[in-house]
Amino acid sequence: MTVEVDDAGWGDLVGGCVIVARRVETGEHYVGEIPVEFFQGELFRRKKYLDEAAKIVEDAMRSLGVNHEEEVRICTGYVLSKARKRLSEKGYNVKPTKITGETQRLAEQTFLKSLRKLGLILDEENPKRRFRSLLDWVSEDPAREKYVKTGWRSWRNKWRAVAGFEHV
Repeated sequence: MTVEVDDAGWGDLVGGCVIVARRVETGEHYVGEIPVEFFQGELFRRKKYLDEAAKIVEDAMRSLGVNHEEEVRICTGYVLSKARKRLSEKGYNVKPTKITGETQRLAEQTFLKSLRKLGLILDEENPKRRFRSLLDWVSEDPAREKYVKTGWRSWRNKWRAVAGFEHV
């Protein structure tokens, strides 16, 4: 059996980061989310999102009953770096992998669903092309800044002013 782990939302301006673990052969899956607060303030500066990602992946392994013989393909992205290390240290058969296909689709769809809960409905599923839609949505209401990954330097140095919040 093979388990794939992927994330979605890491590079998006708004919302947290969704992590999906999926057993390829059966489609059985586990979903967790790193709340946006982990990408703001002190939690961001201390990189606590890495600990939270590792915890979510460990919870997924328990929930799915993954054994140490199963191959666990984990996305090569930075947000899952501590998860890869921790599972390897615990004896799991970890293979850093670029995740594509059904697991990636499930992660992206789950992330978009999390944005809809905030009242944000996007037509654009491609993460590389949805930034402007997210920025425009935030710009409409200064109260929405609480949904932004404000820890990113680019938010402080550029995009916050572009959103019109420099004097808010």
